[in-house]
Amino acid sequence: MSSVAIAQITERQAGLPALSAISRAVIVACLSIGTISISGVVHAQPVQPVNAALKSYRISAGTLDQALNAFGAQAGILIWIDANRTQGKTSGGLNGQYSVEGGLAALLAGSGLQAVKSDNGGYVLQEAPATNTAASDGTLPTVEVSAEAESGENNAYRSRSMKLGALGTSSLRNTPYSVDVITRELIENKQAHSLSDAVKGDAGIASGSNYTNGTGDVLLIRGTLLSYRNNYKLDGMDLIGFLGAPQLPTEVMENIEVLKGAGGFLYGFGTPGGIVSLTLKRPTNEPVRTLNTQITDSGKVLVHGDVGGRFGEDDRFGYRINLVKEQGDTYVKDGGKIDRQTVSLAFDWRLTRDLVWSLDALHQERRVDAVYYQLVPNASGGLSNAISAPPAAVDGSKRLASPFAYSQIRSTSVGTSLAWQFAQDWNARVSYRKWDQDMQSDHSFLYANAAGTYTEMQISLPSKVRSEQTQAMLTGSFGGDYLRNDVTLGVTYSDIQAQESNDFKSAVLGTGVLGTTTNYANPGLSTTWIDGGWYFPEQQKSAFISDIMHVGTQVDLIAGLRHSSFKSTTYDKSAVTPTVAMVYRPVTWLSTYASYVEALEQGSVAPTGTVNANEVFAPLKSKQGEIGVKTELGNWSASAALFRMNQALTYTTSAGVYTQDGQARYQGLELSSKLRVDRRWNILASAVFLDARNTKTSGGTLDGKRTPGASRQQYSLYSEYSLADMPATFTGGVRYVSARVLDTNNNWELPGYTVWDLGARYVTRLGQTKTTFRLNLDNIANKAYWLMAGSNRLIQGAPRTINLSAQFDF
Repeated sequence: MSSVAIAQITERQAGLPALSAISRAVIVACLSIGTISISGVVHAQPVQPVNAALKSYRISAGTLDQALNAFGAQAGILIWIDANRTQGKTSGGLNGQYSVEGGLAALLAGSGLQAVKSDNGGYVLQEAPATNTAASDGTLPTVEVSAEAESGENNAYRSRSMKLGALGTSSLRNTPYSVDVITRELIENKQAHSLSDAVKGDAGIASGSNYTNGTGDVLLIRGTLLSYRNNYKLDGMDLIGFLGAPQLPTEVMENIEVLKGAGGFLYGFGTPGGIVSLTLKRPTNEPVRTLNTQITDSGKVLVHGDVGGRFGEDDRFGYRINLVKEQGDTYVKDGGKIDRQTVSLAFDWRLTRDLVWSLDALHQERRVDAVYYQLVPNASGGLSNAISAPPAAVDGSKRLASPFAYSQIRSTSVGTSLAWQFAQDWNARVSYRKWDQDMQSDHSFLYANAAGTYTEMQISLPSKVRSEQTQAMLTGSFGGDYLRNDVTLGVTYSDIQAQESNDFKSAVLGTGVLGTTTNYANPGLSTTWIDGGWYFPEQQKSAFISDIMHVGTQVDLIAGLRHSSFKSTTYDKSAVTPTVAMVYRPVTWLSTYASYVEALEQGSVAPTGTVNANEVFAPLKSKQGEIGVKTELGNWSASAALFRMNQALTYTTSAGVYTQDGQARYQGLELSSKLRVDRRWNILASAVFLDARNTKTSGGTLDGKRTPGASRQQYSLYSEYSLADMPATFTGGVRYVSARVLDTNNNWELPGYTVWDLGARYVTRLGQTKTTFRLNLDNIANKAYWLMAGSNRLIQGAPRTINLSAQFDF
């Protein structure tokens, strides 16, 4: 019985504009959902036996094994833990007073397991009973995918915990920052194949580009553009982009974890807007055998296979293999094409019960035709970066770039880690990740005036990115029932290099009118790789330490420091970024918090077209304060956060000089809620109100001006409803983004836009194979709108698209 762990009985040691109709609807959904479920508050708590003795528990979020072991020790009970059933499962922890049965139920909620009392007084873990029954009228029964899954549709796509940088695995409710987890189930049901598609249901995240029209995903959080160099992660480790965010396929990801706001202490270098970390699919205890096929109305076809499981003595070896092939015509008519193939491999080996070695590899090749890097709005429609009034938005299906303009990326990531639980509450982990990306950029740059007259220029430029990161972390807990400390110590080292070929070519293709298809002669600019030396090489080092002090069951005090240094050919700097926070729980299901955190980012580089092009500026430090409240009941979770963040301001002066001067101040309110109204109805709603303005500029000339690209209001509402008499679910969503200013002087702005989506899915069985059919209609009104990724970078929003898929779970 070597695969069974027995928990030992031990004693624990000691000023906004008027709101639109959509605004009011989303605010009502975010704030009034509590009224819908308030009658269920009592039922949301673990059911306590009438005469059960209650005891206070303080158990940190982490793996399910760790949480159950800690509970067994504090409760003084035996729990037989089958590692085959608990492997890969997590727990949000426990804070408050519970009976033994109530505490076990809370820890196991969403795991698909239940604790059954044995004859000797201990508890044994068993699979929770299935709830589906066949209909009496002979119709097919409702087949629910992962009916007990923690993050699935049956729990309003909620996740109770996430990996949060230097704090390790943390409970979302007890984290003193604004965070979100976009689950695999939601990604699949929305048929999202890019970051831009996956995050559009969260009003706190804005897309500045898209998967097809532009060269890659661009995201903004709290009005701030995420850095290509440090704000995107894979399993918490760096992914470095160049001329755009690193392109990663969502099909091979388990979830997407988002930190909104400054994360200097948690993750190290990066702009203060937030961090987006993708979690790679890993081996599972239960076999995975899934085939997903998809076709779009434009003629694009996708096939995705996902297999995984365990084998060997005591299931010591785990594997997960994902293969993706996507090919065909994009929604960009008259030349838009895509060809993509992805391979993802993940393995682990349980060297001992407490020592696990993991290895993964991800490779993707992707080419998209008829793409452009940006459209610059100017007065002449010629080759000028001087910003002026923008042209009217153009339907996303209208081709603006020439069909021979393309972007081709080949990227590879290899990672490995060794995790050792050397004591009951102590863990050590060493991780390494290598990232390589080669990009052949033969895409277009467009320049257009307000009347729609434009000039197209093609640029051919190969580039490379190479990065390596190594990190070592030690986490542990000590203390007693009333005062307990969770500590983390770590060090990290990164080596980042980017390179452009010395073979650079460009050509002006011609002029035309936006929305009118024009075909220019192909100048044949294809370039070759000529080694030109590494471009801005950097070495980043940091050491960090944090302590979460649990005082009783109601108060958490959090403090952390990260000392960071980075060296390049232009500077050698170091700085300390601290964080302090407090979490207070007046009742077990409600958390309030206040936090202060700083962020450190690389200095800006003056862009092409400015007088001081390619000048590198000194590193920047940003500061953020935030207060918030979070609640989590049996069928409802919600959060609200007030924040204020100051970031160094960068802009181009009227003389054409790029400068770092003054500050951009971002302050606002974020609201979010996820509700399971009943077993057939889900509602996900969020809203952001943002005031982003410039302050402390030289001479005060820009003080009080709005920050380009930051929307004052954003709202998102998504809902699902399942029919009672058949296994069908209907979905609907709406997203609103208000107007954004284009330039630092606030002379021009882009209008706001609203996009509506509809969808449906049907679950049945074909023979012995569970089959899920999905139909998604995005942008059903075919709204034309501009996305904005910087003051001079516009990209068409996606047009109406239809996606139909069939998923087979063998």
